[in-house]
Amino acid sequence: MVAIERLDEDGLKDLAHRTDELGVLSVYVNADFRHDPNLQAAGIDLKNRFRELQRRVTEEAGDRSRPVAAALERLWPEVESLASPMDSGRSRIAFAALGSGWVDRFESAMPVSPRVVLDDGPFLHPLLEQLDEGRTAGVVIVSADNAQLLEWRLGTLELVRELEQEYVEASHERSGQLGGGPPGQYHSPKREQQKDRARDRAERFLDEAATVAAGLADQRKWQRILVSGGDRWTSPMIERFPQPLRDKVFGDSRVLNGLDEGTLAATVTELVHEQHNEHERQLVERMREVGGSGAAVVGLSEVAQALNAGRVDHLVYDPEVRYVGSVAADGELYAGDEVAPGGQERKPEPRLTERLVERALTTGARVSPIEGAANGALQDAEGIAALLRW
Repeated sequence: MVAIERLDEDGLKDLAHRTDELGVLSVYVNADFRHDPNLQAAGIDLKNRFRELQRRVTEEAGDRSRPVAAALERLWPEVESLASPMDSGRSRIAFAALGSGWVDRFESAMPVSPRVVLDDGPFLHPLLEQLDEGRTAGVVIVSADNAQLLEWRLGTLELVRELEQEYVEASHERSGQLGGGPPGQYHSPKREQQKDRARDRAERFLDEAATVAAGLADQRKWQRILVSGGDRWTSPMIERFPQPLRDKVFGDSRVLNGLDEGTLAATVTELVHEQHNEHERQLVERMREVGGSGAAVVGLSEVAQALNAGRVDHLVYDPEVRYVGSVAADGELYAGDEVAPGGQERKPEPRLTERLVERALTTGARVSPIEGAANGALQDAEGIAALLRW
């Protein structure tokens, strides 16, 4: 299998454009070894979903049902292998063309909702959700003595840099009571001097850690940064980030030092997931508030027009909604029963959502599928909106 992080923008565009005369089977398997060590439950769920799809296909009338059913039966060993305990990856994803026979398989350390879907092309929405939620994050775990600078992406955690605070004993420290010594000379007790020096060292160390983290954020294109340093160090560390980066930083006051590698990765993934959910909520609220102001548009018709003009910077849609529309002869997208200018011929497009995503990817827009958007702040807009470039 290919790790999802190796799927670049061109590869994603290629997947979005693929079709097949008999259809493309999309399979998502959640392989959770923690609660299902041999993946027996995952295998049973996969088989049930696949057999249900086969049942629906055989009940359909038409010339395609028989070759589709035969192609599905041939593909079953390939599909079944996605639940093998011998493979790695929390998520196993496969796209298989029933007619031409091409198969693409991916894996990820992040969980995914199980799906078995047969359509004209790949069912990409869960994959897009993973890529959006799995965006690169910097992780700064700091204490008074050391700082670990890590990078999180799609559920995996990698140590990038580790800083240790050097301790140098001062030769001038002297004991004595506060105010002792000859008249006019005042000396802090040794313990007070040590506290002052420890505080100064900690301040300088936090400054150094923030400077290094800011450099890595720019170099490695971190899109959000998690800072965790317990109750004592989390806020002081966040305050040291330069202002342009501050909006990307979020904190958690847990003490993560000393966790084993697996537990640390799982904990960071949970924190990033919570931050992502909050980010999505704020994004949807923002789009609703500024929709129609020139900064954003809401609703299928307005979004389609903005995509046609290449104005969309960030597309948000609800993957649970099946958007309906058409494609004109010149490739322009239209919502519902809208008529193209000049009576131009239009072709109904049952996969309009995929066409919207394709256009967004082709024009370099970011895409965020947000489940439940149509039931929340974007309810009146069927869960679809876009931030605009101009």
